[in-house]
Amino acid sequence: MADINFIDFYIGYPGHPRFTDLELIEDDIIRIIVQKYEMIIFSNKGDVLNNPGFGADLNLLLHQTRVSGETVEQDIIAQIDRYIPEISDIDYQLKVEFGEDPERFQEYMVINFTIKGYEIYTMVN
Repeated sequence: MADINFIDFYIGYPGHPRFTDLELIEDDIIRIIVQKYEMIIFSNKGDVLNNPGFGADLNLLLHQTRVSGETVEQDIIAQIDRYIPEISDIDYQLKVEFGEDPERFQEYMVINFTIKGYEIYTMVN
C-alpha cells in the first residue's frame, strides 16, 4: 500500500448511526473510506468546484430507461478507484439493484456497500 496519511476531518453529523459528538479528527482508515464513499454517492456531477466529474448522479441515473444496475456499479467503482486511493488493498463488495413500488408509482435504487464489517445500505427513490 502507498504511504498515505489517513488523518482526515471528521464529517459525521447528528442522526448518523456512528456519530460521535465533539470529534474533530478521523484516523481510522475504514471510517475515512466510508466518509469518502458517502460523499461520492450523495453528490452529483458538477457539485464540487473545479472537479466536474466527482459524484455518482444517482437521482439522474434512477430515472434513465436504459441504465442497468451493473452500469451504475461500474460508475461508482470508477469513482471509488479515482477518489479513494486508500481502498486499493482492501476488499469490498458493491451491489446495485433497481426495483419498482407500484403502490406509490415510483422506482427505487438500492446500493449495498460492504467493507470490513461496515455495511452501508442506500436507497434512492
